[in-house]
Amino acid sequence: MFGVEPQEPWSDEEKREFEAYASAQTKSYANRALKVALALAVNIACIVPFSAGHQFHGHSHIARILVWSAMALFLWLVMKIGFVWSSWQSTRETRREFKD
Repeated sequence: MFGVEPQEPWSDEEKREFEAYASAQTKSYANRALKVALALAVNIACIVPFSAGHQFHGHSHIARILVWSAMALFLWLVMKIGFVWSSWQSTRETRREFKD
């Protein structure tokens, strides 16, 4: 009745196609998230020399730019992790709906 419709069973070829597509999408999103996480780590590592007690502390105005870019990268990372999670979640729900 409410969203519960009988589903036609998948053929073996359709299952293989779905698994290949779903795993490729999830891996792609995970790789992108990993690259953003690496960029964030490098950005944070670049901020450290500008903190108090380090050699470039006198040029802390440059560190402000790095801090703002780190905040933007962090938001981008959260978004990419959300894509990974939603891809995994939708794949799991589709598998659950069409399981044998």
